[in-house]
Amino acid sequence: MIVELVGTAGACCLLLAYFLSSTGRIATDSTLGNLLNLAGAAMLGVNAVAHGAIPPATLNLVWALIALVALIRQRKKLGVRPGEASK
Repeated sequence: MIVELVGTAGACCLLLAYFLSSTGRIATDSTLGNLLNLAGAAMLGVNAVAHGAIPPATLNLVWALIALVALIRQRKKLGVRPGEASK
């Protein structure tokens, strides 16, 4: 039951990120969008692994890594060091 809730929450995060981006409410490279993508992909990945679904698990791992790299680049661009709060 918990795995299903985690997966559903993950799907909601990804759909919210897509909706906000597609309707112009956030920039495609926004921190919020990348955080939603990272969280959503991680949660859907957990659900996929729990169900033994390797292709969706792989897709969500890659999706999460893309979002993580984007977040790291955003922090570097802002000059934020690891462990520091953003400016």
